[in-house]
Amino acid sequence: MPLISVIVPVYKVEAYLPACVDSILSQTFSNFELILVDDGSPDACGAMCDSYARKDSRIRVIHQKNGGLSAARNTGLDIAKGEYVTFVDSDDVIAPDCLQVFTEVADETDADVVVGSYIEFSDDSDLKGIWPQLETKKSYRIENRYNACEALYLGKAEMPINACGKLYKTGVIGSQRFPVGRIHEDQAFVPRIIYAASGIAILDRAVYGYRHNEDGITHSAFSNRRYDDIWAIDQCIAFFEDNGEMQIVLAAKRKRNVILAKYAILARRAGVVPPKEYRVSLFWAIRCLKKSVSTERFEYYLGVIHPKLPLVFEYHRKIKRIVKGE
Repeated sequence: MPLISVIVPVYKVEAYLPACVDSILSQTFSNFELILVDDGSPDACGAMCDSYARKDSRIRVIHQKNGGLSAARNTGLDIAKGEYVTFVDSDDVIAPDCLQVFTEVADETDADVVVGSYIEFSDDSDLKGIWPQLETKKSYRIENRYNACEALYLGKAEMPINACGKLYKTGVIGSQRFPVGRIHEDQAFVPRIIYAASGIAILDRAVYGYRHNEDGITHSAFSNRRYDDIWAIDQCIAFFEDNGEMQIVLAAKRKRNVILAKYAILARRAGVVPPKEYRVSLFWAIRCLKKSVSTERFEYYLGVIHPKLPLVFEYHRKIKRIVKGE
């Protein structure tokens, strides 16, 4: 059996850490090392990690000064011994057979990356009965790196941008690391790894549980840190341009424009002045979103600008239908 390195960055999650670690230790697949990186957590997380390590020899604990999620994951990558690597955030959980399914599919397909889908939950009580019954038959399809990279930017559900919920051959990661000091770090990391893969297996089932944590960065008040998302996409656009992958570049630019439009509206509501290089007009943002998102989401962003705008938009749609005789 191949060794899997499970990397878990730990910071201020003492309420959630037991559920996370227990979900890993209770795996049907046992040949793994669990790397817990205590990223200078000010609560009891460091001691909790040490306690787990004393009870299970597969656990290694690293204590370091707080450097952020990217720095913690990079520390784990630097010491990982496994043939494969997977990431689990410390407030999330994985299905009981997650690692088993990952390794079996990787062995059957020789894929460099195995991609699983995820289930969202808010509270540990939601975990009861959350996972599909353990299956002996695995449903998956193989995708090439070009289509997989394009799918990342097209927002297809089977190819999420998240670093978690995937199994990577350690060799395909190589020296690639997460950008330290940035948020939306997955946006900079995952596309390059997918592009380096010789084959990607996409599972047709959930193996990862993503917790809605209202204290997380992506759920906090809007700030200019969110523009790290655009920065990360720009880094990948330059990478794909250098490799002559213009179809992927076009998909990435479309996603960039949609995010930039959303952020222009959210920044306006929050009273935040965007960085100069990311400023766009409100008119441009509205036009971009109208062409790119569902009517429901478009009306939501209109409502962010002004609560009466969705009514104006609906009235305009009715007039158009009357003119067309619908």
